[in-house]
Amino acid sequence: MGWIAAALSGVLAAFSYPTVFAGFRFPELGFLAFFAWIPLFLALRGAGPQRSFAGAFVAAVFHYSIGMYWIYTAMNSFGGLSPALTVMSLSILFAVLAAYFAVIFAISAWIVRFTGWRMLWVRPLVWVGIEFLRGHLPAGGFPWSQVGYSQGEFLHFIQISDLFGVYGVTWLIVFINEALAEFLVAWRQDRKKRAWKALAPALLLFLFALGYGRYRLVRDHTAPLRSLKAGIVQANISQDDKWRGGAARQILDIFQNGTMSLESEGAQLVIWPEASLPVEIPYDVEKTPYDLGQSKADVLFGAVTRSSRPGSVLEEEPYYNSVLLADGTGRILGYYHKRHLVPFGEYVPWQKYLTFARKMTAQVGQMLPGKEYHNLDYHGHPLGILICYEDIFPEISRIMTAKGAQVLVNPTNDAWYGHSSAPYQHQVFSQFRAIETRRAIVRAANTGISSQIDRQGRIQWQGGLFTREAFMTSLPLYDDKTLYVRIGDALPIFSLLFMGVLLGTGLVRKFRPRK
Repeated sequence: MGWIAAALSGVLAAFSYPTVFAGFRFPELGFLAFFAWIPLFLALRGAGPQRSFAGAFVAAVFHYSIGMYWIYTAMNSFGGLSPALTVMSLSILFAVLAAYFAVIFAISAWIVRFTGWRMLWVRPLVWVGIEFLRGHLPAGGFPWSQVGYSQGEFLHFIQISDLFGVYGVTWLIVFINEALAEFLVAWRQDRKKRAWKALAPALLLFLFALGYGRYRLVRDHTAPLRSLKAGIVQANISQDDKWRGGAARQILDIFQNGTMSLESEGAQLVIWPEASLPVEIPYDVEKTPYDLGQSKADVLFGAVTRSSRPGSVLEEEPYYNSVLLADGTGRILGYYHKRHLVPFGEYVPWQKYLTFARKMTAQVGQMLPGKEYHNLDYHGHPLGILICYEDIFPEISRIMTAKGAQVLVNPTNDAWYGHSSAPYQHQVFSQFRAIETRRAIVRAANTGISSQIDRQGRIQWQGGLFTREAFMTSLPLYDDKTLYVRIGDALPIFSLLFMGVLLGTGLVRKFRPRK
């Protein structure tokens, strides 16, 4: 019965995120996250660390396999791996993610057994600490399918992200699940007073989140410093054509025509997606070697770049995934190299041992990360650039905003994901980055979903998926700083310290010689 409950929790939680199967998009089911974990919590009630680890591992396998099945498409269809190697690689990935998840339950069970504290106050804190680690290790981390990201549609609830980031939302969802589980146990034992006492803190915190959210949505009248007339070109270039030599001229024509059209509508800044230029260019030259289609407007475009003056310290193929800013004459005003590269997409970690994975980066070569996170200066207004999946890491947008970014720009290429859940799930990350920093975000996606998100996380407009479109919009610029931007990831760091102190104390007591 316990394994069935674990699997049920994993399935319910997986469908709480935006989900697409076989081209059918399921309705938004984010509400499932508020009780999805109850079956697992009840099944493991009173269990020790080992059984807790095993049960949680089973739940996580269902959770991640359903929520991130689309990685198969990226690896097999576009990465060039055989079905067998793709399945093997995915099995390893899901096993690592499931182990992270299972550790939450094992540590929580150990702390409860060691201290006698209630699980209600332990597991939510351990949860955000381990999720924080998952977002950093290994190979830079992979925070996809964190519980908080299930709530992209529940804007009133997630406004608290500007206080403690997405980790605050995750903590509260887990806390509510724990409280409901305790409520059910006490109610079945006919201990009504204890049941309501267990539920009361969760209800109060939930109401606080809703009240704070309403205040931020209704009463936030912060005026922008100014607004930019911007255009976005969604060219819809298929991944098969993207680096095919014979298609370069046609691809460039599509972007040039889109730029000219948007400039004629008054765009001051035209934004292209990630790696949109179909040829490699040097980033450290005075002018771009290609006509971008503009005569007055500035163009922010993605490209694979390398230095025109390679030095001996660079690797064999010193490529960067870059965004460059060019004015109406083609003069390059600045560039940003993507710092947080995609493992197995832009570089192969531990390539000495994972030789089979090298073909996945064959189209673009083994890339190098940029040296630092920095904004691009646009006529005195700093633009925070989040290339591709850099927007799934909250610390990057926070660093950009702390350094003065007045708007966030996410040039991306989600063609890798095909017609799957991933493009919709990816957009939710940007919603959280907007709320955490209180910055507008514009997304320029090659195949979609291009969109604009305001500082409250509302999607103001969005394009289609696998459509060719051009958009005109007004980008508001802000310079206020949220609590989250100021204090960073204080909540998960506190959680790690909390775990470290308790685990250290327990080990000392266990191995201390008895007198």
